[in-house]
Amino acid sequence: MRISELSTRTGVPVATIKYYLREGVLPAGERTSATQAVYGEHHVERLALVRALVEVAGVSVAGVKELTAVLDAGQPLGEVFGVAQRLVSAAGQPATEESSARVAQLTSGDHEAVSDVGAAMAARALDGFAAGDRVPSETWIRTYWEAAQLVARADLEEVGRRPGTTERVRLVAVGTSMGDVLLAGLRRVAQAQLTQAQLTRTQPEEES
Repeated sequence: MRISELSTRTGVPVATIKYYLREGVLPAGERTSATQAVYGEHHVERLALVRALVEVAGVSVAGVKELTAVLDAGQPLGEVFGVAQRLVSAAGQPATEESSARVAQLTSGDHEAVSDVGAAMAARALDGFAAGDRVPSETWIRTYWEAAQLVARADLEEVGRRPGTTERVRLVAVGTSMGDVLLAGLRRVAQAQLTQAQLTRTQPEEES
């Protein structure tokens, strides 16, 4: 297909496609002349990935270039997923050693830590609690860890249902970003429901 058709198929403006080609996040098309090229379904898939990263997950073009370079190099899927997770995760100030150690002790178990990004985010959250003089109990934190493991298993099962590496990487990138939002929203719904149920149970019955 010509670049105009690629634009129509994907909803990405021609000028933006040319920009992605110049930046190297989209592979060059097959040249048919000095000024013309044709594109295939893999370009459609790649543009879907780039759009998801940029428009949904908020990844910079430089970040997209980093991820697609790893993807095109044929690196192991775990490494590609790690890059995707890092790119969609918020950076921040280093956490304290105390909080970092607490997270490491909680999450290590029988497994070697493989997500420095996630561990750093969790440790910074504990620092935030400490700053407000409200350090969470071990029971509360462990319950969160157990819930996180349950959600992570659901994530991996959903990734496994997707065909092809590109589609899976797109789900990891978008799912990590939007999954955080979805989980936060559902948590608030559950909090409201449980609070309402508890209030209903504790309200005194009206005298007859």
